[in-house]
Amino acid sequence: MLLFICNKILQTGVWPKSWTQSIFITLPKKGSLKLCQNYRTIGLISHPNKIMLKAILNRLKPEAEKIMADEQAGFRPGRSTLEHICNIRILMEKYLQYQQELHNVFMDFKKAFDRVWHEALRSTMRKYNINSNLISVIENMYNKATRAVFCNNKIRDWFRTTVGVRQGCLLSQTLFKIFLERILTDALEDHFGTVSIGGKPITNLRFADDIDGLAGNECELANLVKQVDKASSNFGMETSAEKTKIMTYSKESSKKERKINGQILECVTKFNNLGSIISDEGSKPEILSRIAQTTAALTKLKPIWNNKNMVVNSNSNSKIRLLCSLVV
Repeated sequence: MLLFICNKILQTGVWPKSWTQSIFITLPKKGSLKLCQNYRTIGLISHPNKIMLKAILNRLKPEAEKIMADEQAGFRPGRSTLEHICNIRILMEKYLQYQQELHNVFMDFKKAFDRVWHEALRSTMRKYNINSNLISVIENMYNKATRAVFCNNKIRDWFRTTVGVRQGCLLSQTLFKIFLERILTDALEDHFGTVSIGGKPITNLRFADDIDGLAGNECELANLVKQVDKASSNFGMETSAEKTKIMTYSKESSKKERKINGQILECVTKFNNLGSIISDEGSKPEILSRIAQTTAALTKLKPIWNNKNMVVNSNSNSKIRLLCSLVV
């Protein structure tokens, strides 16, 4: 029966009503619970719907892979954060060695996934020649999608939205990357970067919505930020000046902030990018941080090392197995 329904959706594009509904629950965060911003919302969708979404995702991913730039490493087969971390460290060492300027701008969008404009998403998929049947199925799902908030043990009124990818939907990450690809393609169309990796000019490194813009001088940096701001606003997106940070690898730079495109952007000396601490002095802070984390973890195991009842007399000894797992 489930297979019949899924095939029918692919053929006609018509979705069961319950499969297009999302119920939102709220989870408290730190701070005063009287403030709305101190709650995190989670969207719940039906399990049969997720099976259908997985089938669509398997068809959508190969289409999306054809249009993704090499700079995008987020949630792609054979890609991870390691490549970008390695690339930025190699660039950093190269520019520091030759005493050249290298500017990083870590850009952040305000409510990125919640501001994807549905109509622009549809036109973007058509522009990239994604399978028309897939577009129709996804379009019909969003046209009928409704949401409700679960509050005080009661489901409130259902409502529709015209922006934002569905929370909890398996397609959301891929749809967002397609949408972001359109924005950055438009933004970088007339932008010429001077930074290169292996002889190939590179203007940014990105993992989903985490964007690290690269520039060889301040004018190039300002132009990059302006172009991304302009293209983003054309598609209903907005960069966050508060969360966007600039880092410069240069002995002469000592600015605490820069004004670009009418916005004040903070200059930082270190930044946690993709789980790795990057600093304007090189990799030393990251190395020290990892040594400290390792030392703290091993210190917690001190009672095991000092336990005389755990005798080293066989291959099954806990101390030996622990040593092998940590060191060998």
